[in-house]
Amino acid sequence: MKFPDTFISSLLLFAFMGLLWTACEAEEAHDPVLLISIDGFMNEYVDRNETPNIDRIIAGGVWAESLIPVFPTLTFPTHHSMSTGLFVENHGIIANSFYAYDHEERFSYGPPDNQNDERWWGGEPIWITAERQGLTSATFFWPGSEATFNGINSTRWVDYDGSVPDEVRVDSVAHWLDPQGEVAADFATLYFSDVDSRGHSYGPDSPEVDEAVREVDETLGHLIDRLEEIGLWPDINLIVVSDHGMAELDDEKVIFIDDIIDLDDADVNTWGAVSNIRPEEGVHIEDIYTPLKENEEHYSVYYKEEVPEEYRFSNHERIGDIVMIAELPWMISSRDFFERRGQPRGMHGWDHREPEMQAFFLAQGPAFRSGEQEVSPIRMVDLYEMMTYILNIEPAENDGDLEASEHIRR
Repeated sequence: MKFPDTFISSLLLFAFMGLLWTACEAEEAHDPVLLISIDGFMNEYVDRNETPNIDRIIAGGVWAESLIPVFPTLTFPTHHSMSTGLFVENHGIIANSFYAYDHEERFSYGPPDNQNDERWWGGEPIWITAERQGLTSATFFWPGSEATFNGINSTRWVDYDGSVPDEVRVDSVAHWLDPQGEVAADFATLYFSDVDSRGHSYGPDSPEVDEAVREVDETLGHLIDRLEEIGLWPDINLIVVSDHGMAELDDEKVIFIDDIIDLDDADVNTWGAVSNIRPEEGVHIEDIYTPLKENEEHYSVYYKEEVPEEYRFSNHERIGDIVMIAELPWMISSRDFFERRGQPRGMHGWDHREPEMQAFFLAQGPAFRSGEQEVSPIRMVDLYEMMTYILNIEPAENDGDLEASEHIRR
């Protein structure tokens, strides 16, 4: 049977259009991103331990000299800065636990009650940016991932429960990432806490921390196995970070604030490496600030508006009228609290420029350079811009700089 020339021309036109459409889709395609946080992990832990799975990722990707945290170097502020690209003064999570004068309520990292209320969380997390632009996200633990943002959640998310075994977390995320699965997530998160908790309990130089490091390395090995099973390894952009470092504490290095001011006159909102302080009603701010300034030893004290710019910690109503920043490894406490609770063996929260506070960054995948044993540092606030670029989506307003990650991207 002979077909008319016009019919053949139409077939060729449709075929060409199909090829053109496929090419356009390919240009817009992206490989999935898996963002993993190992709380409290430091580069030195890799140097002193056998970590074959981390070493495998390093060999095929990029390992930074450090991930430069935001200030203060605490779990909730740093994680929310990574997911939004905002400094703390712009997202409002000023500590792990604090009283928010704007809501007249306390935010706490403990059992989830009101922390899932989106009023707490400034900015737009990467998983919400992805969902808002038609991608699919799945978050297995990340501070703020339980909260709804403007009515939007991840396609898959779970309330935080530290008792969930790491292997279960890995298997769940692998299931959500499976390209043949019902979710086929474009973006996902994982979170592991044992290295941090043992650092607090035993100190960063302890054998207990080293054991936790080896255990999380085995977990990453299980993750790689699962990604291979679903056909994503190595064609997934794997980003492994930590939120801060860890410093050894000394029971003799404590600043007892009630030796300097009357606590009946001041609301000390946060403790530890950083204290946010407000005078109680009827008390002049100078009556609190002046004795703190006159006794300034092993700490620095500032009026809120005078906090040095490098901290990016003054432009939010939740930050105290007076900000007291301890010198590492000194801690701010009250005598009553110290006598009742003592101190952990390890802690973080100090100046984000301190070597002990530096975080960890490792990445492998199609979007990243390979075979780089160690590259120059990257800032935490630049991760959001980098991830939106990899996912080919438009970022929300943020403080990051896409060009700052050029040295680690292909």
